[in-house]
Amino acid sequence: MDDIIMRLSKSPYAPVKMSLDSEFSFMCHRGLECFTECCGKIDIFLTPYDIVRLKRRLRTSSEEFISRYTTVAELKETRLPLLMLRMADNGRCPFVTEDGCTIYTDRPVVCRYYPIGFGLMKSNHIGEGDFFFPIKESFCLGYREEKRWTVRQWRLSQEINIYDDVNKFWFDIILSKKAMAPKLVPDEKSQRLFLLCSYDIDSFRRFVFESRFLKAYVVDTDTIKKIKEDEVELLKFGHRWLRGVLFGNPEYPKREQG
Repeated sequence: MDDIIMRLSKSPYAPVKMSLDSEFSFMCHRGLECFTECCGKIDIFLTPYDIVRLKRRLRTSSEEFISRYTTVAELKETRLPLLMLRMADNGRCPFVTEDGCTIYTDRPVVCRYYPIGFGLMKSNHIGEGDFFFPIKESFCLGYREEKRWTVRQWRLSQEINIYDDVNKFWFDIILSKKAMAPKLVPDEKSQRLFLLCSYDIDSFRRFVFESRFLKAYVVDTDTIKKIKEDEVELLKFGHRWLRGVLFGNPEYPKREQG
């Protein structure tokens, strides 16, 4: 994940690590000359929950959103495919206007973190493996504002904890894969499965409920009920199932053939 973070920071220098209690000054608003300047010429990597929020916001399917608004990038060392937001022809986010972000309440987690960059390390608890660093771009005037934050306060104000909870098993897959690289190189089938379970929630729903999936895997009745009714629960289920498929010790094992 470090290589992604360095690309996002646009900095040739190693990031200065911050803790949850590190303080910084920042505020973004329409009165700043740089307003929306940060919304262009940047790589915006999308998490699974980003896709769910955005496709709901736009009232479209996950397949349509992925086809229209994303491009595929390969995560260094792991060869896992990740989705990036496709920029408009002018190099800017397709959802930004002169008046600001048109999807602000459902913006991706990378945008929520700004002006903080984040990295990930293996941990058994949400947030405990995270590390942070300031992104100080020359055009940004937000750092001159007097409003003080700790990283912890900023994360809460931007509702990042909600995204962490939904994405935690997905990040665990990425970190586990990175730790095993290059011993476990995903083949084309594994890459397609990773994309399906990570991002394409509508196709994954059909895969679970309209195929032999539930006859092939042991899934308890309560879980089946939850994932039928709530696509966020379905997303988290997909990540737990995928982790077992890729690394063994499955939470939902295959049924014995009889």
